[in-house]
Amino acid sequence: MANDNFPRGLFPINFNINQAHTYRVSTATDIFLNQPVTIPAAGYVVGAATAGASGLVLLGVAVGFAGTLKRGLATPDPFLDVSDLTPPTPSSDTGDRYVLVADDPNQEFMVQEDTGGTALALADIGAAADVIYRGAGGVVDGNVDTGLSSLELDASTVAAGTAGSWTILRLHDVVNSDGTENAVGDYAKWIVRITHHQKTGLQAVAQA
Repeated sequence: MANDNFPRGLFPINFNINQAHTYRVSTATDIFLNQPVTIPAAGYVVGAATAGASGLVLLGVAVGFAGTLKRGLATPDPFLDVSDLTPPTPSSDTGDRYVLVADDPNQEFMVQEDTGGTALALADIGAAADVIYRGAGGVVDGNVDTGLSSLELDASTVAAGTAGSWTILRLHDVVNSDGTENAVGDYAKWIVRITHHQKTGLQAVAQA
């Protein structure tokens, strides 16, 4: 039977909220849940919208918001309740927002593989790949109805070495809605980790 088709970005596995940190977000930035983020020279967290670029240096993945939530969502994200999170002291700018980032360099994430072309194989474990956005409703980086990132693991980008932004660790042990096990092929769920992390000394991090 086919694997479930439910893209939801990079979902943290065995996540400990004590290993996440809050960062200030540019008020002009759209960030979806389970979307990778980075901190450019300006010092504000931004969504890594150029998902297909290889070798991205990433801070982590957005798992919650505080302050003014993006796209007018009236509730915290559906996976982590951060409604009582106290953000850092706001700047004088009105409308500051904050994002909770799973930023541990060793954090593992579950991500769905895309479809079409040659599927990933177990032999690809240890290799690295990039992600691709499958925006719903015309949005390239996420679903405005659910608030979830729409990215998937791009099987066509897998390669040995560290060129890809995400290192493939293993096939996820999960059961599909029809009772079958997750299997290699279209929409397979894989466990991955950031290949080039901002907190490992590859790039300076300015935390809010």
